[in-house]
Amino acid sequence: MAKVDLNLMAVLEAIFDEGTTSRAADVLHLSQSAVSHALNRLRGMYDDPLFVRQGHRMVPTPMTRRMIETVKNSLSALRGTVESAHVFEPSQHEQLFRVSQRDAVEAILLAPIMEILQRDAPKIQISSTSFEPDDITAQLQQGQIDIGLELHRAMPSDIVSQHLLSDTLMIVGRKDHPYFRGEQTAEAFLEFPQVLVTPFKGESGWVDQALASQGLRRKVSLRCLNFTSVIHVLLQTDNLSIMPRMYAEMQACWYPMASAEMPFSAPPLELYLYWHQRQDSDLANRWLREQIVEVLAARGRARGA
Repeated sequence: MAKVDLNLMAVLEAIFDEGTTSRAADVLHLSQSAVSHALNRLRGMYDDPLFVRQGHRMVPTPMTRRMIETVKNSLSALRGTVESAHVFEPSQHEQLFRVSQRDAVEAILLAPIMEILQRDAPKIQISSTSFEPDDITAQLQQGQIDIGLELHRAMPSDIVSQHLLSDTLMIVGRKDHPYFRGEQTAEAFLEFPQVLVTPFKGESGWVDQALASQGLRRKVSLRCLNFTSVIHVLLQTDNLSIMPRMYAEMQACWYPMASAEMPFSAPPLELYLYWHQRQDSDLANRWLREQIVEVLAARGRARGA
């Protein structure tokens, strides 16, 4: 199949619409000689004069009349792709977004995000996916996920990031737990069995690293995959656990939970939004990222109110 120069098709359309090569040249912002040269190439491609001169006008031949509608429709569709690349209408957009996130973030984020989608973008769907922290880069690069929410980590240059929030950790247990009635020291904390929440292999957690730096070690009686399971364990045992403050405060609205400040120093949690640079200018991906940023910012404002 011969290669087709789409610029030639635009010349064919302009001559058909304008009736002269001079007016076609004005519409296309070309010289008249460039339009005449293009017409000669078209005539050679189709082995047909395409237009014949009658007085001052160029009259289309039967071949031109037969194919002009197809040419116009094709050019219109191509122009539409350019226009649509710069226009995003959430209410009409249909797409499944795959978002990786830890379960504490998922619990905080998904309800308000789904409320936004139901109201403004009902055809957009979210698939929340699990991941290993070390795999998030490959998942973004290979297109397995569209957006990742994860703690701060070094990323290659093709992964774009945006800081979302800083959060601190809290000691959490059932409301009548003896720890919350006594002196809340590191020693008192370490007297009770602990639940370590991590869905990831080999992840010891920031708490244990912070304790180890101070020559301390806690008694981990249970390693758990998600915070939801931990809450039910805490409500029925003397176990304590450590949770992000934003998540713990949200769950305290639903469960008889007590919480306290950390009795030893531990670094804050820095949550980031990650996406691949090929998605950086994608209007739909950008719109969803903006909603995530606003939801978490609103959570932060509500907490500080």
